[in-house]
Amino acid sequence: MNHKRKYIIAIIIALTLIIPLAAYTAPAKTTDNIDTIQSLIGIIKSDYYKDVDDETLIRGAIDGMFKTLDPHSNYMSPEEFKELMELTGGEFGGIGVSIERRDDRITVVSPIEGTPAHEAGLNTGDKIVSVDDTDIKDYALDKAVTLIKGETGTKVKLGIIKAGTQDTIYIELTRAIIKIESVKTETPYGKKSSDEIKNKNIGYIRLTEFSEHTNADFKKIIDQYKKENKKGLIIDLRSNPGGLLDSVVKICQQIIPEGPIVHIDAKTEKDNETYNSKLKEAPFKIAVLVNGGSASASEILAGAVKDSKAGIIIGTKTYGKGTVQNISYLSNGGGIKLTIAEYMTRNKIHIDGVGIEPDFVVEPMRPQEDLAPVTPEGYMRTGSVNINVYGIQQRLINLGYKIRLDGVMGKETIAAANKLLRENGFTSVQVLNQKNQERILELYDKTINDKIKDVQLETAVKELQKLL
Repeated sequence: MNHKRKYIIAIIIALTLIIPLAAYTAPAKTTDNIDTIQSLIGIIKSDYYKDVDDETLIRGAIDGMFKTLDPHSNYMSPEEFKELMELTGGEFGGIGVSIERRDDRITVVSPIEGTPAHEAGLNTGDKIVSVDDTDIKDYALDKAVTLIKGETGTKVKLGIIKAGTQDTIYIELTRAIIKIESVKTETPYGKKSSDEIKNKNIGYIRLTEFSEHTNADFKKIIDQYKKENKKGLIIDLRSNPGGLLDSVVKICQQIIPEGPIVHIDAKTEKDNETYNSKLKEAPFKIAVLVNGGSASASEILAGAVKDSKAGIIIGTKTYGKGTVQNISYLSNGGGIKLTIAEYMTRNKIHIDGVGIEPDFVVEPMRPQEDLAPVTPEGYMRTGSVNINVYGIQQRLINLGYKIRLDGVMGKETIAAANKLLRENGFTSVQVLNQKNQERILELYDKTINDKIKDVQLETAVKELQKLL
């Protein structure tokens, strides 16, 4: 453990009175500050107009200390630390979303595909402001995570400020076991797009995260592509929030030509580290797809491809999460997560808070990413006004129906819904009950892939063919 980590842990231990103060020989100024904190606790308990217990005051002091650092560093109580370990241990009950503190709010980095968060329409940049009516504005990240987590099958109500808006909407989700398949060969829009890519002598891999098994699954696929003599490879990192450093480094060592992959820039030079590739020649020309939800380990891969000129980057600017965290145990059963280093790309470019600019900036033509969530319930009658109506209208508009988007169930919305139902063998209705709301959602999901083009993927195929 380095000196910095010993120093911070010692202060926490002193504040929490886990061991006698004498057990840590602090500098004189630090000792004076601890004495000041103890005096302030005494004054507050004696003179404050309400009763405040020691635990609340000490936790406030600890949280305040970590708030002076960065959004990724925080202290966890024994209960919070235990829950974090359970969360990172494999399967877990939750909603399937990667979040962090950014701009002083709990912010969505990326929803995980196929999870309740993804199906509810949570997107990169959305702010989570409450959980079950509890305001979480001042909550540390891991404390917010423990509130959102819960027993599988239970419901959680989130207050959300959608990216680019100011109003809070409320979404109720049902927690589920989150099983993540991190490596896929089907495109987000199904088999048709996948077949078109294969016919052009290009391989396609979509990585949803970098987990313990991602590298092994990735290797199996690219080994097959090599046998098929593929010349190009598309790596889809859109909405991939990152994961394990070791995983992304091993993947890069299979596709990035000889040289640095990523530089770890720590506080002291002796702790700096560079991870390298020994590959004499890249086996494929590469196109990497990224967006605002591509973060951390995704940015390591994208940066390595861009700086090594092994390929091109297509999409929109990445998230900009370029720091490394370490988790340490404390003697009270709690723990701390502390930012211990920043990473730089192959060419020593810092990307934290900045992100990676694509070589080809292509905005997505995917309106479903901006859809309001629809929770089928009750009846939608003429005059009904709510977020569910707004979400139904968005989907009808995306399917080509010319109606007003205002969240009000009017005659034209009912007419469009009935036309969709009739075209698919269902009878017309005067009000949309829960069953018909579910039918509209199912019909939308069934047909939307044929109506929306993945322009980012199309651009990747086009530009990659120029390099082959």
